[in-house]
Amino acid sequence: MQPDLVSKIKHAPKEPGVYIFSKGEDVLYVGKASNLRNRLKNYLTITDIKTKSLHTEADRLETITLRSNIEALIVESHLIKTLKPKYNVLFRDDKNYFYVAITKERFPRIRIVHQFTEPGAEYIGPFTDGNAIKVVLRILRRSFPYCTCKPHLRVCLNAQIGNCPGYCCNKTATPTAKEVRAYKRNIAKIRNVLTGKDKKYIRTLQDPYSLLVLEKIWQHQPYLETEHEFSYLKRVECYDNSHLSGKEAVGAMTAWKKDGGVWTADKGLWRKFKILGGYTEDDPRMMEEVVSRRLRHAEWTYPDMIIIDGGITQYRAALRAQQRVQKLHPQIKSIQIISFAKPEEQVYGIKKTPVPMASLPEPMQRLILLADQNTHNFVIRYHRSVRRRAFLPPGKNEG
Repeated sequence: MQPDLVSKIKHAPKEPGVYIFSKGEDVLYVGKASNLRNRLKNYLTITDIKTKSLHTEADRLETITLRSNIEALIVESHLIKTLKPKYNVLFRDDKNYFYVAITKERFPRIRIVHQFTEPGAEYIGPFTDGNAIKVVLRILRRSFPYCTCKPHLRVCLNAQIGNCPGYCCNKTATPTAKEVRAYKRNIAKIRNVLTGKDKKYIRTLQDPYSLLVLEKIWQHQPYLETEHEFSYLKRVECYDNSHLSGKEAVGAMTAWKKDGGVWTADKGLWRKFKILGGYTEDDPRMMEEVVSRRLRHAEWTYPDMIIIDGGITQYRAALRAQQRVQKLHPQIKSIQIISFAKPEEQVYGIKKTPVPMASLPEPMQRLILLADQNTHNFVIRYHRSVRRRAFLPPGKNEG
């Protein structure tokens, strides 16, 4: 295995996530782990044909850090299906892969299967962790009841505890047209959670953990960018701030580069900023300070675009920073600045008036979400570490 891949494995994060082995632009294998570093270390020893093949062919390794093993399961499944990695397909054993089958009936049933044995059914997957997909379905079933059994006389146990409408598995039931429509809406919502195709259902999910899973599908998947009006972009930076009632105010910047058509984190250029002047709850002022300080560093590679987390006031603050610093560094005048206002789902800086996020090309939407969420997580982690240090007794080191 190439030395740089060995180094990446040894320094991989210890959090849950997804890992991707590639050869150039060709994705070879996608896997998940509850501890990325521990799982990837297994690849340093050749134990099977797949590992031997990856040692020979792989020249690139990417890791996507997530918050749980279940999130990793959903994202892994999505990537396997969309990217069709060579060795996931070649070495696939149907007995080791799980699919969620949705039957084609008046009241579709949902089951976990290994093979395509249900005539006319829809299959979602593959999933590599049967226990994890069971947990996901159990969570969703509390919000969106569905049936798993065939028609019978008595109401099933799941119906008694509210996980099944009851009329779909009780052949003596006479559901109304309204009840039929409600059931099919439940099935549609579950389908969209498992595939991540319809973002409008994010707000309908009652279980916060399910919400987190679906958000990660949209925010952390790598994608191949198609030709569109933003195809000139090669490098992008994103900014966010964090504080607690004005205390321990900090800012952060993440950097992203397009490598072979895929947007990847350029972590060597990620930066942290302690806000000068101490206590402040003025978010626009913090944003202006952070962007100004960054733009003064001409030795750092300048991006084609800057993405700001925030609305019109943060956007204007970033513009002020750009206008002030470009007197010293005129080349930054060409950097496009946009701002993503999450509550309103609007983007400033594309046109003279804000545009709906949904109106942008899908690759651009995904880039904004990818950069924004990772930057938010990055600044929150930094803020927490600053707060911990602030609360430590004098002379004590962090544990």
